[in-house]
Amino acid sequence: MGVEFTKAESRQIIHKAATLTLAWDPPFSDIHNSPDEVESYHIYYRPHGTSDWQLIGDVAAEKQPQFTIKHEDLGNGLFDFAIEAVIVSGSTSPMHTSLDSNADPMSGWHVFWLNTE
Repeated sequence: MGVEFTKAESRQIIHKAATLTLAWDPPFSDIHNSPDEVESYHIYYRPHGTSDWQLIGDVAAEKQPQFTIKHEDLGNGLFDFAIEAVIVSGSTSPMHTSLDSNADPMSGWHVFWLNTE
């Protein structure tokens, strides 16, 4: 049986710096049993509490993938983030979000970005 969390149980991370670096674990295996390896990742964000994800960038696949977001790209507010792995053929993994039950911390997280000035 899976663990379910409500939005009220997610953790808010207050961020005051001019940049935020997201890091994640690469997939343990190829996507959809494809023989191709992960080529890149799509990084998405959305204002917390909304449903529409917006692409904020792409990054090449690495052993320790990460992506840095600048405050000026999003401005102040509450944000959720998501990662999607992309293989050479263009197929993508299911989106893994900062609010998933297997996020770290386990309750999920979202970022509250304060004014950096």
